[in-house]
Amino acid sequence: MKYLHLASTVLFAISVSSSALAEEPSLEPPKPEPLEIPYTSYTTGRAHELFYPPALRLLREAQALEKEGKAQAALDKYRDAYDRQRLSDVQLELAFAQARMGLYLPAARNLAEVMAIGYVKGRTVHTDEEVHAVRKAVKARIGTIVPRVNIPGVRLTVDGEEVTDWPFSEEFYVEPGTHTIKSIADGYYFNETTVELKAGEQKVLNIAMQQRIQSHYVAFPAAPMNVSIHANISRATNDPPTWPRNLMIASAVSMGLGIGGLATGLVFVNNAESKSDAATWTGVAAAGGMLLGLGVIGMGIGVASRPEPPPPNVIITPQFAKGAGGVQVTGTIP
Repeated sequence: MKYLHLASTVLFAISVSSSALAEEPSLEPPKPEPLEIPYTSYTTGRAHELFYPPALRLLREAQALEKEGKAQAALDKYRDAYDRQRLSDVQLELAFAQARMGLYLPAARNLAEVMAIGYVKGRTVHTDEEVHAVRKAVKARIGTIVPRVNIPGVRLTVDGEEVTDWPFSEEFYVEPGTHTIKSIADGYYFNETTVELKAGEQKVLNIAMQQRIQSHYVAFPAAPMNVSIHANISRATNDPPTWPRNLMIASAVSMGLGIGGLATGLVFVNNAESKSDAATWTGVAAAGGMLLGLGVIGMGIGVASRPEPPPPNVIITPQFAKGAGGVQVTGTIP
């Protein structure tokens, strides 16, 4: 009796554990039923009108292989037909075959491309209702992402695979699950987002691209750098002409600005971080040299043409220091 009671206890435990295992739900999601899409008839007058003879022959061979269950060989034939006749009519046949075989993601992408670029209502061997019904059934088995990007010309990738250029396509498709979406554009930081979608789910993905802002710092010498120009300007008696004095003033200012520009250009070109910056400051130095030369010529003409020896003094001093710069004009002009 003792052993009989023990055996009954063991059998009861096994039955309880077996029932618990039987009631435990499966972790795998249920697979969707295959789509019932009729085969295309390639013997109609419409088919002969739309498909070129080489493409039509390949489509017939592909369909025969598909009916025999040779999926990969059939897909290769469908793709060969599309290579022979790269029109939406043949691409639509490839998409329908992929949908029948359960390849919903490539089928959805081919259907989207046909609808966006080459689809013309009533021009295929299928009715408009058939095309839209197949596309709706395919999208119900995959995930749909609708991107919204703040700039054009952005390349979007899904798990490393490039899928579209925004805004070329309004939406793109992924297998159900979690995916990493990267957005790449020249002159912008790349954006990375993780998205999780279920079968038949559609999500709007807002992507804000941030522009790369570059700044260049050019250091001044630690000690101030001063450049002084002294110009003696005279005034003659008995109403002397004023143009030599005005010419000398203008020449002195030109010399000061010229030396300032030359010195600034030389300082900055030595600290330039790129070729474009160096070229810019070289131009500034060249312009300063030209102003300096013109000022020297004008000063020489003014001195030679002045009616009397000078007295007042004009001092023009360009100054450069770390974090600052300027031109100082001092003196008395009669």
